[in-house]
Amino acid sequence: MKQRIKRLDKNKQSRSLTKIIIIKVFPVIAFLVAGFLLVPYGSMYFQNNKVANVNTKAEAILFYNANCPHCQKVYPKIFWHNVLNFKNESKQIQTINVQNANNKHYVAEFAIQSTPTLMKTTNINQRLVSINSQQINHFIKGGH
Repeated sequence: MKQRIKRLDKNKQSRSLTKIIIIKVFPVIAFLVAGFLLVPYGSMYFQNNKVANVNTKAEAILFYNANCPHCQKVYPKIFWHNVLNFKNESKQIQTINVQNANNKHYVAEFAIQSTPTLMKTTNINQRLVSINSQQINHFIKGGH
């Protein structure tokens, strides 16, 4: 009888641990994953809406339109690139939302014909219009 009571107590502990994991740990993990996936999109729409000037210390500039499906594929890659290189300004990629009225002058100023357009700050004629990750990585690392 005592052994049966001990087994029931052990089962109760494992059920309570499972309950703690489901109630407390799982929501935190779900929140972190959702945040990881959604933060770039929030940034895409709510940041970069009034860019005062081009950052010539940045590696490159991404001109994008927040409603462009191709830009929505590229922007998160650039966002996380910037997060990983946040301490190194020369590796940052400035992002400019040309959809916003405050930034429309950049379309004419740099003759942006389509989005997403990556442009080197050291040579404004060095550009890439692509959604291919390998091409973007090559461009960022100094390729043409």
